[in-house]
Amino acid sequence: MSLGDVKEQLRGSRTEAKDAAKLIQVQFERIRNGGTTSVALRALKYELNILRQLCCALQENFHQHADIYCDIAAGMLIHVAPHLPQPDYWVNHLMSLQYIHHALCREQTIKQCQRFYELINAQPCQMQNKSEYKYYIDIHIRHVYFFGHQLGKQSAASEAKTQLCQALQALGKLLENMLQLKAEQNDGYSELMGELNQLLGKRSIGYLKNLASLPLASMNRLWKPLFKLIACNGGTTDQLNAQFPEYLSALLALLQLDDNVWQLQQPVAQAQTPLSLQLLHSCRELYKNQTAQNDALQLLYNYLKLLNTQSADLKRSYIDLAEKFVQFFEHKAVPHAQEQWYLDFLFVLVRVQKHLHQIDNKAPSLERFWQCLGGQDSAAAYAAHFELLQCLTSMAMKIGRGSPLAASCSGNDASCLSVRKHCVFTLGCCATVAYSSWQPEAQATLPKATQLCLASIIHYAIDVAKVTKCLTPNCSELVTFAWYLINMAEKVTTATQMYLLEHLLKPLQELRPLLSPPYAQQLVRRLFKASAHSSNPELSALLHGAYIVSMSCPARQFQQLCVFYHTPKNDTEQCLLELCEKSPLCSPLNATEKRKLYELDMLAVLANKKTPKLLQSLLRHCQTDYQMVLLGRQMRTDKRSAGQQIEELRVRLQRLGRKQQLTRLQQLILGHASVTKLLEAAETQKIKIPIKEMTEKTLEDLLVKYKLFELTISSEMPLLELATTAIGAFESFYEQADAEPLSSDEALIDWEALIDDGIAAAMALSTMGYIPQSDNAWLLLLRICRLLGDRFNYLRALSHFLPRYTQHALFDLPAEVSHAEQLLDELWPQLHAAHLLKRHHTTVLLCLCNLALYYARLDCIRHAQLLLLHAQRLRLEFEERAGKCDIIQLTIQTVRFRMCYQQRHCRSLARLPTALQQLDTLTESVRSFTCISSMDNGALILLLGDMVRDTTECTANRLSELPNFSNSLLQLLLQSGLVLRAVELLISWLWTNLRMECLDKAHSKLRLIEHFLGMQPLLESRAALEQTSNKGSLTLAPMDAQSKHMTELVGKMFVMQLEQGGACVEPIRKQQQLTMSSPRRELPLPSARPKLQRYVSLDMQQSHPMLRSSVQLQCIYFMAGCLHARLYFLNREHEQLDDFYALANAWLQQNDARGNALGHMLLVLHIYQANYLRARRRQQQAIELTETALKLAGSEQLQQRIDVNYRYNLLLQLRTAQLELQPPSKPQNPRRALTFNISPEEKQLRPASKAATASKKPAKFAIYTEEVRPASSTTSSSSSSSSSSENASSPERKSTKSKYNKRLDLNACQLIDIIDLSDDETEAVVQLQPAKSTSALSTRSTRTRTQRQADTLVAPLRRTATAPNPLSAEATPKTIGTRARTRRQNTAEQPTTTTTTATPKVDSVSSRRRHRN
Repeated sequence: MSLGDVKEQLRGSRTEAKDAAKLIQVQFERIRNGGTTSVALRALKYELNILRQLCCALQENFHQHADIYCDIAAGMLIHVAPHLPQPDYWVNHLMSLQYIHHALCREQTIKQCQRFYELINAQPCQMQNKSEYKYYIDIHIRHVYFFGHQLGKQSAASEAKTQLCQALQALGKLLENMLQLKAEQNDGYSELMGELNQLLGKRSIGYLKNLASLPLASMNRLWKPLFKLIACNGGTTDQLNAQFPEYLSALLALLQLDDNVWQLQQPVAQAQTPLSLQLLHSCRELYKNQTAQNDALQLLYNYLKLLNTQSADLKRSYIDLAEKFVQFFEHKAVPHAQEQWYLDFLFVLVRVQKHLHQIDNKAPSLERFWQCLGGQDSAAAYAAHFELLQCLTSMAMKIGRGSPLAASCSGNDASCLSVRKHCVFTLGCCATVAYSSWQPEAQATLPKATQLCLASIIHYAIDVAKVTKCLTPNCSELVTFAWYLINMAEKVTTATQMYLLEHLLKPLQELRPLLSPPYAQQLVRRLFKASAHSSNPELSALLHGAYIVSMSCPARQFQQLCVFYHTPKNDTEQCLLELCEKSPLCSPLNATEKRKLYELDMLAVLANKKTPKLLQSLLRHCQTDYQMVLLGRQMRTDKRSAGQQIEELRVRLQRLGRKQQLTRLQQLILGHASVTKLLEAAETQKIKIPIKEMTEKTLEDLLVKYKLFELTISSEMPLLELATTAIGAFESFYEQADAEPLSSDEALIDWEALIDDGIAAAMALSTMGYIPQSDNAWLLLLRICRLLGDRFNYLRALSHFLPRYTQHALFDLPAEVSHAEQLLDELWPQLHAAHLLKRHHTTVLLCLCNLALYYARLDCIRHAQLLLLHAQRLRLEFEERAGKCDIIQLTIQTVRFRMCYQQRHCRSLARLPTALQQLDTLTESVRSFTCISSMDNGALILLLGDMVRDTTECTANRLSELPNFSNSLLQLLLQSGLVLRAVELLISWLWTNLRMECLDKAHSKLRLIEHFLGMQPLLESRAALEQTSNKGSLTLAPMDAQSKHMTELVGKMFVMQLEQGGACVEPIRKQQQLTMSSPRRELPLPSARPKLQRYVSLDMQQSHPMLRSSVQLQCIYFMAGCLHARLYFLNREHEQLDDFYALANAWLQQNDARGNALGHMLLVLHIYQANYLRARRRQQQAIELTETALKLAGSEQLQQRIDVNYRYNLLLQLRTAQLELQPPSKPQNPRRALTFNISPEEKQLRPASKAATASKKPAKFAIYTEEVRPASSTTSSSSSSSSSSENASSPERKSTKSKYNKRLDLNACQLIDIIDLSDDETEAVVQLQPAKSTSALSTRSTRTRTQRQADTLVAPLRRTATAPNPLSAEATPKTIGTRARTRRQNTAEQPTTTTTTATPKVDSVSSRRRHRN
């Protein structure tokens, strides 16, 4: 069979391959047994042809017949040998064996590979020359490489380890044969190291680690002959220079192998010299004639030997060796700086340093070296080490070309050619690792010069990293470098260690963009922690700020900001953004990040450290208008900083709002800016007025002295517009939340600031007295606070409505009260918690008090009293309030006062003091008021304003003076420029003056009111007054004798009280001690007198828009007009009254809201008009008006808000008007009574009687009893809480006065009780009976109305004046007079009347007084 047929059969089926194998065996045996001299050559040729056919078959991937191929080869290999005359045949034979082995080194033919390799090893190594070793060594290296990878597989590990050991032994035998051949031929193997580096230097770390797991005995079978061969291997200088990189490459591989052997077989490895040192020892012998290379190898050998020894003198030796290295590079190696061997050696030394610092390994094998190098007195050794690294860095920076020995790019970037950069960066990593691994105590001993050396190495590394593209954030080298930098910062415990980091801050800032975010943030965090040991506080603040900026979590950022501003060491007055601009580690931020960071910084500053400089720093770096207005809230006292900018912003937004609708954020900004302007304007208009100058007689002079001419209602309108604009803007922001949502990227809304400014605007409106506007403001706050869960401000907002309303048109007040009660149940047990402030206590307690008044108006008196009692007990639990009169105590007393004088069911409050007694207590409480919390002063002003109105109503209806805290309140109002409140107070004062008929004082108040309301300037009215006074304004009647008689009478009453020895009698109310019975003020001519119509018919063209739309302001003007009309009536100027009252009624009918806003003053108007109609003899009109007023007073709405005495007053007005329509009757037994201010007409009728009375000595004062006739024949005059008691004598009593001039009637001083005032106004007038005693009063109160009427119609009544019970023993002398008077008022609080006769025919001054009242 021909060779071609064999070729086809080897590629055919398995049967054909077997047949071919048999045929080949037969043919090979035939050739081998040929018997000729050329048999060996022919057999070698035939075997070579068959091996070539096997190579071709394996090349064509016919591995399924590999076992057959191995059988074929096994039958021929043992019978062939080299043919010396023709060596090429043997070389081709070895090449075929090499190819077949390489083809069988695969998973499918691993068994055949092992068999074939055993066949090769079974044959003796027959080399004709030194070059043939390459084929053998390549077969062994291929086998080692293949089964080295199989060692990593658990299933084939055992078999692979056996094969590796066989391969290493075979290699050792090969080297021994080579060593023997060299001795015979005396020729070197110049390419041997290059061949072996295929096994060592050019393999991966994992492969070398697999080799290290083999037994050392097997490996030593390879290494010993190898090192012997290297030591005796010679060559020319060029050959040695060419092989120098190969030896260095093998050295690096053996270093790694030594490290792996140390980790896997440490006990055995310690007993032998490391392979790397053995290689260097052989290389020294090889290069002993090459001086430069020999010096370099000797230094490297000593260096590695020192690394692997544990000498006690290691530090000194290392210092000397490092100095020798530095000297070598800086002097001896300078001439060879451009030679390749020098560059290779430099790269290898860099890699040795990398291996020494174990940058790539997790378990360092040279740890014992670092342990010996460290410890005490290690600063010099580390200093020498850092100098060596710096020297290598300097040499590496001069590298001009690359080398195959340079470290490969860690990023596996094939295009990376930055060999020099990688060397510099590696040396920087080594320096960082060395310093980071050093003990912290020893780090502190490193000299500053060495620290600067180390800093320069790291700086060079960072500079290289910036321009090396392959050093990405995920690069292992860069990650390792960052980790050790972080570790360096973490170990800082002294200022010396921090000194090094201070010089690294700028380079580290350049490194941060290259690091991944977690490593960058961790680096900054550790630097911030290390800054605690810095001696530079400013640097600590900068690093802390950089750490805060590096955070990604806003909550953690805010927490660290609070820590930053609470740290005493950080005394900086710069905001975070300003610190970042100066910080060596500032982070680049985009606009959104800056805005968010600024908002957090601003919130932290406002919560922790609101210093002026810090706020100004924030203002300089604000990003948005919203941030600027939030800062402006905190800098309102500093007008130079943000006031002008905020004002310009407010004006711009207002102009824009007129053209188009503002966005939600713009509305919010406008609201804050308006509040800022409001508070600034309110603060600007404040003045200082001494309380000593606040007297009733000098109010006009006070305005002139302090030049308050511009303080009018118009001057308050800008403040009102600002407050209403702010509330409107806040409301728009709140209402448009769903239609225009705002994300946190647009703005971080400060709801607390919104609530605070809303409260400021609402308090301004409440303090100024504009009720509708303040209702809207507090309602908005109520809704916002409930939505946000702000419980305390919610209760504060609700407290505004509770004292004023039981129902509200804008919201469901009962539902809100129910919710508030739930909040109060939760809050009052927690009031003693440490986190709650005094203002929180005040808010809860005030809400309880106002809730009590709310329930009182719903006739839930007992519930209201329980709430007050609960508030009082809670108040006493706080030590700072015990024993002091704070706003809570004052509010409790005020609520009880209102419950008393406004209550229709007096039996429910029988135990409470009377209203006048409580007024005395309120007066003392106001004088001793103590401010406890920050909201007390504002609450006090509101409380005093309401108190003045209520107390005026109470006292005017009870013939008493106004409590004397009006002066203090007016001082506060004028100082603050609160015009409307001042007008309300002056109106109350004017009402009292008119009630007490102090016309001079009333005129003064009216001039002030007209000035404040902008109706007539004060200077003009005073000028008109001076012109009138020059002509003689007062016409006094000569009543000196009568006045003297009255004075003596009052004096005798006081003497009688003292003689009673403790039994006090209520003194006569202080009358106006004038020299005439009724003063008359000469007003200007009718043409020059002010028109009353101007109070009703306002000039709508010239008045302020707010005045035209505000019902409250219109009612203020109207009330002033009513009181002015009353003044005209008292002064007997009736010309304008008819027109005014007609116009007033028409004005009221135009709008129902006006009547609701007037409240109790509407009843006062009806009473005044009824008095006027009676004086004009229009009793029928007065009756109709009074009946209408009674229906109004009986409405549920007014009953909850007004004094109970109004109803009695109106009933008495009705009865009096009805009696005046009846014909007069003759009195049967006219009684005698004290007469006050007898009219001049009466004096002329009784000159003789007057002279006789004047000549006699005044009789002693006596209390007497007198019979009076039944009430059916008498008439009553109007003596009620809204008008003076009718004490003027009728004509019949005048005629009999001379008879009874010796007996003084004290009827005006007696306690008089109302027997019955029926609700039926058409019922006959019931007679009034004087009270005999308090016990009689209580007894008689249980009788029915019919029984009392029967008693009065059957028998005449006895009217007895009795003294009150003596004071109790507990009463002190100081309060004896007050308590007696208040006790008497408690029994006499019900309206009293005196009997009168028919209407007099002569229109005397006395009768005019009766008509006035």
